[in-house]
This record gives sequence, C-alpha cells and structure tokens, in this order.
Amino acid sequence: MRLRPHTIAFTLLLGAVVTMASFATDMGLPVLAATAASLHVLPATAALTMSVFMVGFALGPLVMGPVSDRHGRRPLLLLGVATFAVFGALGAFSGSLPALLLWRFIMGAGAGTAAVLVVATVRDHYAGAEARVQQSYVNLAAGLAPIIAPTLGVWIAALGGWRAIYGVLAVGGLVLFVTVALFLDESLPTNGGTSLTVRGTLQRYARVIRHPVSMGYAVIVALCFGCLFAYVSGSSLVLIGVMGVSPSAYGALFAATSLGLVAGSFANARLNRAGVSHQKLVALGLTTISSVALGLLALASTGLLGPALLVGMVVVSHIGHAIVRANSVQGALEPMPEIAGVASALLTGLQMLVGAVTSAVAAGLFDGRTAIAMAGTMSVCAIGALSVYVLIVRPAEQRVIVPRGAPHPAVADAYAEVIVA
Repeated sequence: MRLRPHTIAFTLLLGAVVTMASFATDMGLPVLAATAASLHVLPATAALTMSVFMVGFALGPLVMGPVSDRHGRRPLLLLGVATFAVFGALGAFSGSLPALLLWRFIMGAGAGTAAVLVVATVRDHYAGAEARVQQSYVNLAAGLAPIIAPTLGVWIAALGGWRAIYGVLAVGGLVLFVTVALFLDESLPTNGGTSLTVRGTLQRYARVIRHPVSMGYAVIVALCFGCLFAYVSGSSLVLIGVMGVSPSAYGALFAATSLGLVAGSFANARLNRAGVSHQKLVALGLTTISSVALGLLALASTGLLGPALLVGMVVVSHIGHAIVRANSVQGALEPMPEIAGVASALLTGLQMLVGAVTSAVAAGLFDGRTAIAMAGTMSVCAIGALSVYVLIVRPAEQRVIVPRGAPHPAVADAYAEVIVA
C-alpha cells in the first residue's frame, strides 16, 4: 500500500502535511475577536495564539530533526501529525487563554516537526533538478493554503464558532495521520548511522553552520521568509488602516497575492525540468524580490502607492519567493545527505526566528500613515538575501569539486564537497 516516491499521490501527501501550519494560523485570523470575547481577553492578547504556535513550530524541529537522522523520518512524522491532531482537539475545549496558548504551542511543535520531515523526505528521495521540482510542488500546496484557509475559517466559525475551527484541524490531523501510516514508507536510507548524544548533535549542527553553501542557503531562505512575513504582518495595517480597504476586500487581496506563490512554484518546476540551472533561478528570484521591495519603498516614500499597485507588485514578488525557496531549500540540504534532518531543522528554526523579528519590526515601526515601515523591512531582508548569495553562496558553489564516480551532472552536487578557504 506504500506510495512510490515518483508519483503524484506521493507529492500530494507531502504537500498536504506541509499545509497544516498554514491552516492552523490562517483559519483563525478572521475569528481572533470572537476568540478573545469568549475567553474574556483583549483581541491583541488573543493574537498571542499565533505567536506561540510559530515559536513551537521553530523549536520542535530543532529536537526532532536530529532524532530523525537516527531513527528515521516516518515514526517522527507520525508523531508530529498526531501531536497536531490531539492538541488541536484540546484547543477546542480550552476554558482559558493560558490553556489555549499551551495547546497551540504544542500544536506548533507538531506541525513544525512534520514540515521539517517532509523537507528531509524529499532530500532522501531526490537530488539535483528533480529534487527542486519536487520542492516546488510541495511549496505549491503551501501557497494554496493561504488562499483557502481564511474563508474556510469564516465558514466553519459561522456554523460552530471559533472552537469548531480547532475541531476541524484535529479531524484533518487525524486523517493525515491515518494516511501517512497507511501509505508513506520510510525514506531514510540507513537507520542508526548517527549518535544521539548532545555532543554529537551539536557537532552536526556546527557542521551545517560552517558549510558556506548549506548555511548560506539557509540564511537566504530565512531572510526571504522575513521579507514575506513583513508583508503578512504589515499588510492589514497598510491596506485597511492607511488605504481604507474593507476587511472583506482585504481577505480577497490577501488571497490574490498568494496566487504569486502558486505561479512561481509552477514556473520553477517547469524551468528546472527544462534544464535551467538553479544558480540562474536563484539569482533571478532574488533580483525580482529585491527590485519589488525597493520599488515599494520608493512608492511608499512618495505617497504614490495604492492598493492595486501594492498587491500587483507583491504578486510579482511572491513569484520570486516561490522560485528562490524551492531552489534554496534543496541547496541547503544537498551537501548534507546523511544529516538532512539536522540541516532542515536548522533552516526551519532560523526562518521562524527571522520571520518573528521582521514581523515585529514592521508592526513596531508602523507610523499609521504610510507603508514605509513594511516596505523598508522587506527591502532590508531582500537586499540581505541577495548579498549573501552573491558574496558567499555563489563563490562557494564555484569551488565545488565532484568526486570520481559521481552520477550524472544533474545530481552530481548531491555528492559534492565544498573547499572552504
């Protein structure tokens, strides 16, 4: 009953697992006020449910990633999905905000563990251009979720209140658990190859950090995620608070920008299959993201930025984000085949940290009149990512040597070692 890796069903299952985090955050956005009223707290306090989820999402993989390199992806993936489902159900019965925050934190840890193991599973099964194609298709699911989730959350809340959202999340987690248990096989080539001592784990993290290509791509992913999150956290402040867009129209505009992620994922898959190098794609994507961010900053500074122009430019930027992410995630994991769990955990934790900081900065510097804070934060992250690629990653990739007997050039970089000066 196991799904073969090179099938559409296999890719769809991995994509479905990745969407858990998006549904758990985006479905609750429209009902934060109702949640706050029910638990007798302020809406701003209820928004902590989003923050603690992201903290759990960042911290869980840092532990479970190294464990998966020892004991395999499948058992820990099942544990992550089960954790998400069980504590989602507990969230539906929360009688106080502290209890809900605790369940949300553990939910986030489960979702983060599952997401990291999906990335590692792709790395286990694929290499080179084919791996980047698969990362694109997995990211495609992640891009579709923000389009669906807010509206779905409104419909569910209308039928059963905010608690029903947690019930639906729990049921969805249960369905995924059963599906993974039935159809997903172990992907780790050899179990038991790494120790689980604290010293050994720290050494493996240090190995990733010292590798200029792996760590460089992880930083690029994190900075691009920070750019993306600066928009997510600042978009409602700008579109509703400054530009006067209605809340319902804002939901439609937010969904429209996510179409850029979908288009970018499709484009990246096609371009990789056509033989376009990942270096060219990363450079193109980062240039696009940086150009849009600087353009938004210039328009915001001159007062010429309107809703249509903002959303249109962000759609273009999101296309670049989808291209950069698929290629950079694989670039971070490619040199670390035997410790892909550690590499993916570090990548995820770093991106969540940067995302939390940039969203706080964009919101904290908001002046109530312009989009300068949001666009400025996006620009800093985008230029930083482009600089890391040009100054660190690209020169390091040019020093790659391929051992004798390596396979076809399309997958040769999976076996390459980088000479560190």
